[in-house]
Amino acid sequence: MLSILRTNQPFFFIISAWLILILNGLIYFNNGNLKEVEFELLKLIGAPKILIYFILFIVVFYTSFLINSVVNRSVLFEKSYYLSGLLYVVFVTSFGDIISYLLPLIGNLFLVLSLKNLLQIFRANSCKKQVFNASIFILFGAFFYSLNLFILPLVWIVLFIIRPFVWREYLMPIIVLLISFAYVIPFGILNQNILEMLSLWWSSSQNSYHEISPSIGLLNMGFILVTFLLSFKSIVNTFVYSNNRYKRVIWVVVAMMVFTVLLSVLDFLLFNRSFGGLVPFLIPLVIFLSNGFIRNRIQWVCDLVFILFFVSTIVIQIL
Repeated sequence: MLSILRTNQPFFFIISAWLILILNGLIYFNNGNLKEVEFELLKLIGAPKILIYFILFIVVFYTSFLINSVVNRSVLFEKSYYLSGLLYVVFVTSFGDIISYLLPLIGNLFLVLSLKNLLQIFRANSCKKQVFNASIFILFGAFFYSLNLFILPLVWIVLFIIRPFVWREYLMPIIVLLISFAYVIPFGILNQNILEMLSLWWSSSQNSYHEISPSIGLLNMGFILVTFLLSFKSIVNTFVYSNNRYKRVIWVVVAMMVFTVLLSVLDFLLFNRSFGGLVPFLIPLVIFLSNGFIRNRIQWVCDLVFILFFVSTIVIQIL
């Protein structure tokens, strides 16, 4: 139905992603419903609101571009596709004003960089460098969105999935944590405000973005559920008849989905937000769904659901 969604040319993705981002900015630029904390954040940055939008557009676009790069360099597809990144942009903008998700969206950029390093781990090669880099990027992501810190055990899970046990590789995340503490703790002690710093850092997750409206939340959950069901069979069939490398990549994506779902649960338990922690979950979700979209035999159904979802979110946001 929409074969252009499965094109291996990046032009459609680039144009579509920027048009969707600009449309989000046009809808919400004069938004007067931002919480006080977002206004304080904009004042702290000291830049015009239009510049903040532009910078955030670049962050979201670059994150989506990296998602495409990660997928296309893996063994998930026989050739390059750009649907994963496009789905990411659509999901992000469907939540509402992207400025309201400023910090977790920046955190997502570092989570994708971490995933990129994790998928460079191979069974036969030493991977201490990749594990170290992946752990560093997760900590950078946690700097902007503190709950991302709970994704760090994903590094050990990926090592368990892909490689035989090598204790030096399993030690890398702990070394990264120790190095971080070696910088943060002395800095806080010298400034005599370490507890205040930690409290401010932890509260970034609570104050960084709004609760999703019930209609948008239900629409997103409905789209995720329907497309997940449509994609599941094709992914399972491919998984059964694929090589070991493909299976390991799928297991890594599934493991990341589990960890990011747990973040959503943790966000609900700590901050009582039904859909508050979905932003990190979007990374493995779009990789999984795009795999199903590409391989599904009834692609027109997936395309129709996608069109209805996209148009519905735009209508709800305008009204």
